[in-house]
Order: sequence, then structure tokens, then C-alpha cells
Amino acid sequence: VVTTPLGGADAVVAGDGTLAYVSGSIARTQRTLVWVDRQGRETPISAPPRAYRHAKLSPDGTRISLDVRDEENDIWVWDEARLTLTRLTFDPGINRGGVWTPDGRRVAFSAEREGGESLYWQNADGSGAPELLTNLERQFFPTSFSPNGKQLVFDRGAGGGPYDIGFVALDGSRQITNLLQTPFNEMSAEVSPDGR
Repeated sequence: VVTTPLGGADAVVAGDGTLAYVSGSIARTQRTLVWVDRQGRETPISAPPRAYRHAKLSPDGTRISLDVRDEENDIWVWDEARLTLTRLTFDPGINRGGVWTPDGRRVAFSAEREGGESLYWQNADGSGAPELLTNLERQFFPTSFSPNGKQLVFDRGAGGGPYDIGFVALDGSRQITNLLQTPFNEMSAEVSPDGR
């Protein structure tokens, strides 16, 4: 039965006891990408249908980082000018997210490797190896960079929650600071353009 990321099931029971449900997995649903203008008009993007999640537009508006939930579970980059979809991550674990640095040179993502989930970043052109940013035994999900590129904001949880918000300093110290930590779920933080 298809379930949502928070555990809801795509099913219903009729009065006579008949169960109707959608089979499959929400994670692998084929999706297409579109541009949407301020009037709500949609223009298709030429990228092939895939199980896209967490699309993020590059700062210059020419590329899109995509978390693709299919057989590879990797981060890909769609280049709108070249009409190419290029795989960015290649390790066998699950890679999630895909947040652009303010200069558009790197993409930060979460990766399951060596028994844990940590934050990494990779050159957006695919060159070089991914660089480890955090190494803790909790789930991380990158959501936003500060405008100066000196902090990466993330969601952090442990085995289903609660999720909290923190950031990692990118000054070489890799110090982690909690921004919001409560018994509830705090998720999907975005830094304002003025950095406050």
C-alpha cells in the first residue's frame, strides 16, 4: 500500500468491509518537472520522468538538484541549458536532499554510509569526491545555507523523530549548533535573504 512519508496509507474501507488501496510505493512514483510562473501557468521541463523529490533551483537559475528515489537513490543535477540529467552521487547508500551553496559551486546532501547518516557536499560539476561535513549517529537532512555560505542549516532526528533544527559551521571547525530543539518536530528551515 502506498504510504506517505509520515506514515499515512493510501487506502479506504467501504461500509461493506471492502478495502480499496493504491499499490506501490510513494518513494518510487514517477514525476515530471515543470516551471510555474507567477500566474500559475506550467511549462514542462524536458527532464525524463523519474521518482523526483526535493528539487532545488541553483542560485543562477540554470540547474536543478534532484533527490531521485529510484533504483540508485542518488542526487542528480538537471542542466536546463544543456538539457542533461547528470548523476552527482554514486555510493551504494541512500542519498537525500540536495541544497546549493550560495555560489552554486557545491551541493550538500545527506548520505547513509558506514551505518550512519551524515551530511556531505560535492562539487556541482561532479568532480572530486564528496566531503564529509558531519559525523553523528542521527538522521540529517540539509535544508538551507546562510547567504554568506558559512553555515548549513539542517533537520536532525533520531529513528523517526522528533526532528530538530541546527546548523553546521563551514569554517573548518564543523561545529554543530542547535537552533531549535523541543519534544516536537521542527523541520524544513530556510534562512532569510538577510541571513537573520
